[in-house]
Amino acid sequence: MSRATQHTRIVDVAIGIVVDKMSPSANNAEAANNVHGTPEINNTAPRILITRRKAGQVLGGYWELPGGKVEPNESPSDTVVRELLEEVGIKVGPIDTLDPVEHRYEHAHIRLIPFICEHIGGTPQPLQVDEVRWAAPDRLADYAFPEASLPVIADLIRWLDNTTR
Repeated sequence: MSRATQHTRIVDVAIGIVVDKMSPSANNAEAANNVHGTPEINNTAPRILITRRKAGQVLGGYWELPGGKVEPNESPSDTVVRELLEEVGIKVGPIDTLDPVEHRYEHAHIRLIPFICEHIGGTPQPLQVDEVRWAAPDRLADYAFPEASLPVIADLIRWLDNTTR
């Protein structure tokens, strides 16, 4: 197969943008796990769950919004629920969507299907990723994300601006 035809199939990847808010009942370990390693001062500020890909994987070492490939006969929203449970051990519920983003990497042509998700239960842990972190939306630019994620993050910031006013 030639390189030109090798990546004509688009791979659908559902991603979960887990938006959580600090609460007085959050445990200290979770509160310390943010961008600066210190507890958030504003306990109502939203946080976004990000994960760092394992070094040996494609795009290893990059931070990402967790998710994965949509399997045959699986809806993208079901994929998000399954992937976040497998990757970081949490239960989520999709509550909104953002516009899909297509991007062609050298290794694949992907379509990111982003879901805004509510954190329903569980404590995030690095089950299939190197690291899990809660990050303030205005600090996401401090992390190296794959190129395809950048328009999703911009849409997320706009979504948060519109929903938190």
